[in-house]
Amino acid sequence: MISERVITSLKKILGEDSFIISPDDMEKYSCDETPEISAFPDAVALPKNPSQVEKIVSLCYEFSVPITPRGAGTGVVGGALPVGGGIVLSLERMDKIVDVDRKNLVAVVQPGVITGEIQRTVEAEGLFYPPDPASVDSCSIGGNVATCAGGMKAFKYGVTRNFVLGLDVVFPPGVSVKLRGKMIKNVAGYDLMNLFIGSEGTLGIATEITLRLLPKPKFSFDLLAGFSSVYDAVRSTLSIIPKTRVMPAAMEFMQGEIAPMVSRHLGRKVPFVDAGAQILVSLEGSDRKKLEEELMTVGEHLLDAGAIDVLAATSKFDSEKLWKARRSIRDAIRDISPDISAQDVSVPPSKIPELMQKIAKISDEENVKIVGFGHLGDGNMHIDLLREDMEDDIWRTKKEKTELKILSAAVELGGSITGEHGIGFIKRKYLDMAIGGENIRIMRAVKDAIDPKGLMNPHKIFP
Repeated sequence: MISERVITSLKKILGEDSFIISPDDMEKYSCDETPEISAFPDAVALPKNPSQVEKIVSLCYEFSVPITPRGAGTGVVGGALPVGGGIVLSLERMDKIVDVDRKNLVAVVQPGVITGEIQRTVEAEGLFYPPDPASVDSCSIGGNVATCAGGMKAFKYGVTRNFVLGLDVVFPPGVSVKLRGKMIKNVAGYDLMNLFIGSEGTLGIATEITLRLLPKPKFSFDLLAGFSSVYDAVRSTLSIIPKTRVMPAAMEFMQGEIAPMVSRHLGRKVPFVDAGAQILVSLEGSDRKKLEEELMTVGEHLLDAGAIDVLAATSKFDSEKLWKARRSIRDAIRDISPDISAQDVSVPPSKIPELMQKIAKISDEENVKIVGFGHLGDGNMHIDLLREDMEDDIWRTKKEKTELKILSAAVELGGSITGEHGIGFIKRKYLDMAIGGENIRIMRAVKDAIDPKGLMNPHKIFP
């Protein structure tokens, strides 16, 4: 519990309309998208500007009150859960696009802006912000920075880290620091900005973010291919670049069992609904003739490599239908099984066929339905375990055992236990397996140096 003195001070900093202490009103801040887990805060702070964030952090540090930063609450590893109480510091009201600078190809935004809004705003200026998580229309840019989010086009363009030029960060005990800015090159001292990106709120709170932009490609074409098996789909897609010399913007994979789920969710039959697997390939560029030639080349390659058929989308309407199906996968799975365990392992792309074979074996061994989809180009696979109608105790036991086998398989193949979701609360116990004790020791030393009281997003990342 936090003291009345702290509550009074928080109300003074924020005003009554930006401070929540009612249990009913705090309920939505007790959970994110992580299944089957919640934690109630003692209070919720809704700052509107960096000055208020500084004052809140300073006050909490003085009175040793834990702080859980929160973006839009779309995470699936419990990263925004106030484990152990304290306050949730929600950045949802810091939601302004401060500047779109066409001369320098940058955008300056506050952390609560929805990522899709940034994309649409800069596109109106002929510019392009490539990172596009599946939750692009509901996740916040601050959360993307906290987890170093990726998305469909990370293969060609990179992840969030590759598009952050500068950050304004409030570090403990309430000190605002500017990390880099609009300049492209800067090697003066340690790169604290990149240390902060992906730190999941355990080091501080970003209050302003400067993003690198690109010129918007004029054209975007897509190919959807159906295959008889997962192995054929993965093998054929991974050979696109060496065989055709074409660089796709995205290469997305969907296991065959998922297509009927998506059809039911959308209320329409999706293409290749009976195939063993589907591949969605996206091509982007500003030379229409060249892009059409590349589309033909890639389509012919996939057919020669064993595709059942290939469907081309060269209009915005047709492309949006294909991508809506892709972005609906997680919701479609939850229609079938509201309780899932969502894993996002990452392996070298060449190891994906072996990973999928191992996962199929694990599914049989544990008698747990597992479906896979994800980003073939960068080796980041989303592996969902479905509870279906299992009893509570059986599900808990099977889930833990199956998770460990899947994560171990990824690590054994030279991969990681997470490619985009982060460690958060629920994957802490697997961190040592992923990176080893010496890495954890160094990370703890950094954490202790910046946050000696351990108040920033406690119980996250570290075992």
